[in-house]
Amino acid sequence: MSFQWSLQPMIKWMHFIGVYLESPGKDNSSRFRLFVTAYGFILFFVNVYSNGMMAAKFLQGFENISHQTTSSVLWNAVVSQTNYILMTIGCQLSLISGAVSTWPGLIHILREMEKERYFVSKDFHHFRRIYLSGLGFLIAVILAILGIAVTIIMSTQNQTKVDTLFQICFTFLLIFVFSGGALFSCFGWMVASMLTILAERVVEQSNSNCSGCDWEKTFVRWRHLYLKISRLVDKMNECYGFLLLFLITSSFVVTINSSFIIMRDVNDEGIDYNCFIHSFFLIIQFSHFAVLAYVPHRIRESAIYLSKQLRELKIGNEARQNKVNFFILDVLNSLPQITALGLFDVNLRLAPTIVGTTLTYLVILCQLHYSAK
Repeated sequence: MSFQWSLQPMIKWMHFIGVYLESPGKDNSSRFRLFVTAYGFILFFVNVYSNGMMAAKFLQGFENISHQTTSSVLWNAVVSQTNYILMTIGCQLSLISGAVSTWPGLIHILREMEKERYFVSKDFHHFRRIYLSGLGFLIAVILAILGIAVTIIMSTQNQTKVDTLFQICFTFLLIFVFSGGALFSCFGWMVASMLTILAERVVEQSNSNCSGCDWEKTFVRWRHLYLKISRLVDKMNECYGFLLLFLITSSFVVTINSSFIIMRDVNDEGIDYNCFIHSFFLIIQFSHFAVLAYVPHRIRESAIYLSKQLRELKIGNEARQNKVNFFILDVLNSLPQITALGLFDVNLRLAPTIVGTTLTYLVILCQLHYSAK
């Protein structure tokens, strides 16, 4: 068992969407890398071209509907379209650039961990289950969105082939958004599990009779493993900073826009099919945001759990106890934190922020909309 085996499901998926992620193993073929990179650039061109065509089509129809609705609805549509373009292009570009520049640093640390044999077979099985679960959830979300898109296409009468193509492109481009979120979430969950595994080893040491063990060697391995996990978190910030910035900010925009559309439709036309569609996308988007915010929280809580287990470790030797106490201070003073390019922390505190921001803008948009009517 190895990290190569554990990460393989998500790495294969990223290759499928044109993002070459270096493997922790030794099967990194330069020819295959060139093929995936070229394939990725083709998909990026398709992304940019499709967004350009959709933007042009949106601008063509903008003047036709500008006199039929309120300014708040128009600007909501403009912001929604702009956010979609930035989100899809930005996420794919972040994945490609991160795979080239910073992902190899993450893999290097994993190789060091594997070389030092910090983890055993059951740990690698657990890591693989994380990536399989993330991939399964990702595919389920994509299939659900695809099903909604097909339903919309089939229920719309007199729809041109161009409009049908745009609906398909809309669904396809969202793959990069949710794939980026799944990759970050799975890797972050694995890091949190590493901290939990380290804490469990401290518990085992505390419950066992350590009279015949090499305590100094064990303590040094704990400390080295924690330092490597801390380096992993730092590299995660470098690798996923831009991606998180696009994902979190777009979540705010999508939540506000979808909430306004639902509120307007319910008040103007009652609960209809369009309302259900936007409610469905709102639930998916907020669930995606909740997972992104929870993973950094879990990493931090796992580090705190480690410090609590170290605090429970009682050693008769005063010098050794002092080393443990200093280790506890190091853990508490350097709790892992995930940020979006250092602009803001990504954690569960963003949840009340997005709710409060959504309610504030929802009130403003509704006031502007109904005052104009």
